[in-house]
Amino acid sequence: MIPQRWIEAYLRFLLRHRGAIALLVALITGALAYQLKDLRLHSDFFDFYPRRHPYIQFYNEFRQMFGTPNIMSVILEVKQGDIYNPETLQKLDRITKFMIYTKGVVPYQITSIAHPSVRSVVISSAGNISIRPIFYPGVPQTEHDADRVRFSVYQNRAVRGIYTANDDTAAVVHTAFWEEALDFGYLYDHMMELKRTEEDANHRIYITGFPWLYASVLRYTGELNYIFAYTVLALSFLLYAYFRTWTGIWVPIFSGLLSSIWGLAFAAMLGFNLDPLVLVIPVFLTARALSHSVQSMDRYHEEFYRLGDKQQAIVASYSHLFAPAIASIVTDGIGLLVVAVAPIPLVQKVAIFSSFWVISIFISVVTLHPIILSYIHPPPRGVAAPKEPRVSAGEATVVVALLCGGAAVVRYAEAVPGWWIAAALIPVLAWYWLTYSETIYAAVTRGVIHCTDGAARWVVIGLTIALYGLLPMWGWTLKVGDMTPGAALLFPNHPYNTAYKLLNQKFLGASQLIVIADTLRADGVKSVPALSAMEEFADHMQDAPAARASISIADIVKQAGRMWRDGDPKWGIVPDNMRERSELLFVFDSTSGNTDRFIDRTGRYAAIITLFSEHSHDVIRDAINWAKQFPDVEGVVHFRFAGGLFGILAAVNESVENSYWLNLGLIFGIVTFCLYLTYGSFAAAAILMIPVVLSQLAAEALMVLMHIDLNVNSLPVAAAGAGVGVDYGIYHFSRMIDAYDEVGVLDEAVDYATATTGKAIIFTASTMIAGTVFWWFSNLKFQAEMGLLLALLMTFNTFGGLIVVPAFVKALRPRFLVNRVPPAPALAASA
Repeated sequence: MIPQRWIEAYLRFLLRHRGAIALLVALITGALAYQLKDLRLHSDFFDFYPRRHPYIQFYNEFRQMFGTPNIMSVILEVKQGDIYNPETLQKLDRITKFMIYTKGVVPYQITSIAHPSVRSVVISSAGNISIRPIFYPGVPQTEHDADRVRFSVYQNRAVRGIYTANDDTAAVVHTAFWEEALDFGYLYDHMMELKRTEEDANHRIYITGFPWLYASVLRYTGELNYIFAYTVLALSFLLYAYFRTWTGIWVPIFSGLLSSIWGLAFAAMLGFNLDPLVLVIPVFLTARALSHSVQSMDRYHEEFYRLGDKQQAIVASYSHLFAPAIASIVTDGIGLLVVAVAPIPLVQKVAIFSSFWVISIFISVVTLHPIILSYIHPPPRGVAAPKEPRVSAGEATVVVALLCGGAAVVRYAEAVPGWWIAAALIPVLAWYWLTYSETIYAAVTRGVIHCTDGAARWVVIGLTIALYGLLPMWGWTLKVGDMTPGAALLFPNHPYNTAYKLLNQKFLGASQLIVIADTLRADGVKSVPALSAMEEFADHMQDAPAARASISIADIVKQAGRMWRDGDPKWGIVPDNMRERSELLFVFDSTSGNTDRFIDRTGRYAAIITLFSEHSHDVIRDAINWAKQFPDVEGVVHFRFAGGLFGILAAVNESVENSYWLNLGLIFGIVTFCLYLTYGSFAAAAILMIPVVLSQLAAEALMVLMHIDLNVNSLPVAAAGAGVGVDYGIYHFSRMIDAYDEVGVLDEAVDYATATTGKAIIFTASTMIAGTVFWWFSNLKFQAEMGLLLALLMTFNTFGGLIVVPAFVKALRPRFLVNRVPPAPALAASA
């Protein structure tokens, strides 16, 4: 621990040179604020890719040959009749051309029955084979032309079900985009223009796919301004209700704002973009700075009322708070930085600037707070004293429950009456809170103290042990990836998810697993053993879970051979003759131009594409495991894994899963070590870690029960909650030590710490929850879930710091605490 005399010397140095230090911080803050002009709010697909993962390296190696998995699907559906009419087919043609001229597309990865790359094989009565576009000789103008298109679609198995619905009510245009060329704002506006132009009474357009997912997510960035504004108002209200002074509002808000500028400017200086999906973390970190500020001001007021001198009160309060504040800041900062071990750029960026953000609290609170308080007048002793009758713990619980219920009504009310009820209820509860908040905090504090008295402490300990046994039953079933396909970021009724369901209901699916057959030599794909191995592999993949179809170059060879011999099905085989195989491929490619998706120019590599109806965690894992069961053919074919959307998501899921458990282990280990350095006792570290680990187990169990996905976006949020969960225990435990030095009786010291610091902890927990509560109202399912998850984590950590830690301290009576040097009689008497 830092020697007390060093802390007091530092505080007196701050007070002596307060003007110069304040000016220096202001200049640095101004310079950093200037950097905010370079901060960009957008999503970058490459930030989601773990670059060292074998599947990502695989993708980078073959992306120029076989394209990108970032495919957007535009579905044209008719409400009456089928698609085989001139009006609908003309719309489909216009949509296809519209997509061709969209910025960022991969030109050779645009497919629909209106695109020349999708072709039909036709045999004339004279036995001649012609391979031509489905729309040949042009866009249908009459019903006869539409019937010709219907015939071409029906006689080609590789068209119906893939580009047209099996019930003939819809057609789809698949368009791939290069990651580096995606402009989500442009894409959203561009596609909305298409919908406005082509939708009518009988035609509906649906859009889905990962490029459209993030374009839809970015649409909601505008609502962030409202969330921030409501959050500031709620925090200001809570601060005023607690301190009853304007100083109690602006000083903590100023501290949070200062840390925000430093953290965001640091991200801008490093060239980091700010992904909209992790914006809940900056709000959360700002609330952390505010909570440190509240702890400081509350202790300062207490010392001022005791000593009556402002400067002495500053030194006395901050000399006691310095060690727990530094311990909290260091554990939080290092805990967040550890998240960077995840090999995913997005997670690493969030970890780095979040860690700096937390460390900046040393400036905004530990350094500037004493200086600010030295300039302003403390409030009179009775400014926050309750003037109304006392409120019982039961009444306080009812009020808190009503507040939560009011928030729930606002979030989930579907009908107008629900909003009216919420609008009438919340102002009434706000008035009640403003009037009775002090007595409510006091009542809750008394209830907390009672939970650790007598036999109640053993009930708490027994409940804690029981939860350690029960919670893993759910938490250990937590899976990484999208548990609810298509709905991880958006609510189920969002148009994106509606389109996703429609795509998988009416078509064979657009989620692809690509496996490369490496024949180890040029033109190796034309050999009979290689083609046979690829054919067998494709047949093997047909039986994979959720697989809808599997296509390889062998299918093209067989189709060409059958068509070459008057369409006789018995010739749908791979010819034994090398020259014949080469001729078939040459004729098919020269007439259709449709083999680039399956074979590279050298003829060494061939792609086997399997289509799936979804891309959930279990389906991806089972599909790749199923594919790996098929053995290589020694000296003929080596199968390489894995490309397509499945390969990308599998790489991300595996990296998240491995790094999540590694993160938790490192975070808990580092926090335990920092606690030992702070208190010089393994017993103290162990007691403080009990609620931290319990909170994490509870959060994981709730994620399972509430179907919250653990993915690349939620990983930094979940890890952030784990990294900062020990703060309440640190402040509470440090105050127990101070109180024990004063009174010399352990139980009384613990109760006194709870009655003073515990009250501030309850309030800071409410500010932390208020800092995330408005995310519950977000139209983004992900942000609403992450706001709820962080609020629950803070609730668990508050319960642990206020009840579990005191219960274990009173029951175990750790030697490092009870064997401390007894206080001087005069000090004990004054306490």
